[in-house]
Amino acid sequence: MDRRQFLKWSGFLTASVAAGGLTACGGGGAGSLPGGAGSALGINGSGFGQGVASGDPKPDSIVLWTRADGGDGLQNVKVTLQLSDRADFSALLVNVALSAQPDWDYTIRHKVTGLNSAATYYYRFLTGQAVSMTGRTKTAPAAGAPLSQLKFAFISCQDWSVNHWGAFDELANQDLDFIVHLGDYIYETVGAGFQSGGNETRHPALSLPNGTQRADGARYATTLADYRSLYKSYRNDARLQKLHASFPMIAIWDDHEFSDDCWQDRQEYTATDDSSPQTTRRRSASQAWFENMPADVQLDLNNPSFQNIQIYRSFTFGDLATLVMTDERLYRSDHIIPETQAGSEIGSRYFVQKNTLAQVEASKMASTGGNLLNVSILGETQRAWWQNQMKSASTTWKLWGNEVSLLRMGFDGTIAVASLLTQGLAPQLAGLGLTLTQPQIAQLQGALYLDLAAANTSGSTPVVSYTNTQPLLSTLSGGAISAGMFNTAIKPGLDASLPPSMFFDKFILNADQWDGYNAERKALMTYLKAQGIANVVALTGDIHAFFAGPVMDDYDAASPSPVMVDLVTAGVSSNSLFSYFKNVVDTVPAFSKAKPLIYTTVSGQVVNTFTSTLQNFNSWLKYVDSDAQGYALVTLTPAKLSCAFHKVGTLSGGSAPNPATASVKTVEVAVGSPSVNVL
Repeated sequence: MDRRQFLKWSGFLTASVAAGGLTACGGGGAGSLPGGAGSALGINGSGFGQGVASGDPKPDSIVLWTRADGGDGLQNVKVTLQLSDRADFSALLVNVALSAQPDWDYTIRHKVTGLNSAATYYYRFLTGQAVSMTGRTKTAPAAGAPLSQLKFAFISCQDWSVNHWGAFDELANQDLDFIVHLGDYIYETVGAGFQSGGNETRHPALSLPNGTQRADGARYATTLADYRSLYKSYRNDARLQKLHASFPMIAIWDDHEFSDDCWQDRQEYTATDDSSPQTTRRRSASQAWFENMPADVQLDLNNPSFQNIQIYRSFTFGDLATLVMTDERLYRSDHIIPETQAGSEIGSRYFVQKNTLAQVEASKMASTGGNLLNVSILGETQRAWWQNQMKSASTTWKLWGNEVSLLRMGFDGTIAVASLLTQGLAPQLAGLGLTLTQPQIAQLQGALYLDLAAANTSGSTPVVSYTNTQPLLSTLSGGAISAGMFNTAIKPGLDASLPPSMFFDKFILNADQWDGYNAERKALMTYLKAQGIANVVALTGDIHAFFAGPVMDDYDAASPSPVMVDLVTAGVSSNSLFSYFKNVVDTVPAFSKAKPLIYTTVSGQVVNTFTSTLQNFNSWLKYVDSDAQGYALVTLTPAKLSCAFHKVGTLSGGSAPNPATASVKTVEVAVGSPSVNVL
């Protein structure tokens, strides 16, 4: 091992080579940032209140992080980093003098190279009389090295102001190689309605130094100081600190590190928001993420673009796994149907008419010669990189750190209404002396579907003739339910139960995820099939629910074929997908009659029907829990991938339950088969 140590500056990521001596690093060059070669290291700090962290494990390197307290906003703070392969630091491999700068909020990201592969190391930071907590980290196995097992967790969506963070205590006590964080590490809003009244007492209400107020009273982070304050608050939690100190983390962002459902440098709080770029806000969000994540990436503040940072990158773990992490916000096109066209997020991002979405996507592609330029999540350059990473990977498994779900989540409104009408009509018929068998109930639903499909939906309220339903009931009742009785006793109730005409269509539930960028999803699946690339599994977050299922080559084909698998973890603490849809049917009159598709009430208790609705309309969804918070634990071997979805319990008296996990559901993916087995 090279016994020399050196320090270099590049986008404020410093680096040194591990050695056996105790000599502090020096060096740098004429291009060093302030605090590099030739400048004073600064004053002593008072401690490290946000803890320590490590990330981006490679076979020979790791990135280490901390933030020094006690700066005066003008001078640098002197910090010493020590790294050892011994928990008591009796022999130091790194003992380097660093300088935490006010321009970077006194954060330090230091890359240590020259390390052994698959090795455990310990690290700490010192300033003045203060010593940080000890961090433990681990390098990746050497590329190509035989590997019998890999264990890791993947997490996302940890809203400070919702439910609890008991999951972090459990994760820190696991025996893991690393943590994958899929984004929404912070939430940019404070004081929103969904962030009120449902969080643990140890998490006080957050405030922002500046912020911008929305019409609903919430404020959202706008300045660099705002975003920095959120990371500081989140990192003040001892459980999150413990998690970072226990394992290296491989992190990407999703939307809330900048702005909800964002694309490029555009925000989406109102229907017209994204008409104007928010370049300064986007750059501030990116800088705060860079400052606070132990990621082996660079930020170029001299580049005036909002795309002045690249976070997509890949990792290799022996001969077992390649992990490809993508950025699905910074390069993505506008939502296929813009909010300005739909008038709101309904019809643009959520509950979007499937045929209209496909037509607009095709039109956008035609306008650019048939390419994906304006209908892409990844962007041209990143998509080509992703393809190359998948093709060149020589490992058994190809894992994809993917922010938004690849699984189709569709919904046929006509079928759904026919089902709802049948559920309501069957008890009424029983009261009239006609108790239907299950086959007869199926016949009734089929007749109602035909009538609804033929309905006149030109107006806001559908007009249905029931030319199939009425004769069927007459037959089933032996003539007891005549046309006259149907028109007086049954038809008025059916008509009153009909939702607005717009409901009689096929819908995509969430066009902010890959369902809204179907052409690019199909292109990626076509590439995997054409290249014969097998054993691809996406690790996904964002949607605040657990999902598992195969990703099809073309969900609209008569017989779709599975290509890869998508495993989706619920948010650590964020409001569930179910709660969002429950709020819609409870508060939006146009959707109120769809309430039974989301939930029912039995003896005063809410019963989730949304999970079964999703599976009824999407047969590839092999496992769904739409009302959950939690995390996912993966055990990977050459023969299979085993994923344990840990669903955590709800608050108990303002505190996290102990244990935090309320239930566990395990799914498996066997090598060579893009399918999911639910245990």
